[in-house]
Amino acid sequence: MVETKYSFGKPSLMKAIEPGQKAEIKFLDKPKTVDTEWGQKYIVDISLLSHPLYSITSSKGIKMSWQTSAKVLKDVADLLEEGNKEFLKDYYDRTWELSVAEDGSYWLNS
Repeated sequence: MVETKYSFGKPSLMKAIEPGQKAEIKFLDKPKTVDTEWGQKYIVDISLLSHPLYSITSSKGIKMSWQTSAKVLKDVADLLEEGNKEFLKDYYDRTWELSVAEDGSYWLNS
């Protein structure tokens, strides 16, 4: 298989998961804030490894952007800003499970 040397474009936005569902992701960059028609949200590029609404055949996943107002991503952004080197390494190296509880709250576990 030939490695991509150049890649241009903007990643698609990941579709939301419903309560009781899970997705697996790897972070590719740090979250940033963006203004949307629904207010300020966080956005971060991810490699989507599993998701109930996508058929993912590559072990590298699909490059996507996760855009959300969920508090969990704000908490992650705040922790990254603190400069904790151990967390920063884990943030990029680990696979994260994203889930939505029945009450609609988002959880990240690794």
